[in-house]
Amino acid sequence: MDTPPLSLAACKSGAAYRVVAIRGGPGLELRLRHLGLSQGQTLRKRSGQFFRGPVVIRVQSTELAIGHRMASSIFVEPVHETSGADRQPERR
Repeated sequence: MDTPPLSLAACKSGAAYRVVAIRGGPGLELRLRHLGLSQGQTLRKRSGQFFRGPVVIRVQSTELAIGHRMASSIFVEPVHETSGADRQPERR
């Protein structure tokens, strides 16, 4: 059984997700597209604050910090990874 999409704000950090919907109107979709994020895109949630702080994501080779409200408008599904070959190394 498939699980319904989750908002990016509610997802756990460190996992990979695919964007299935952006529910915030055309202005939000355009803003996210300019940042390199659109429906069908795969991303990795790097971190997020428990109470409405910024959410940091990695899209391809770029890290972005987006607001909690924006992250709440992005709906994703988990991407099941078969190997670590496509993962970016952690920066310290």
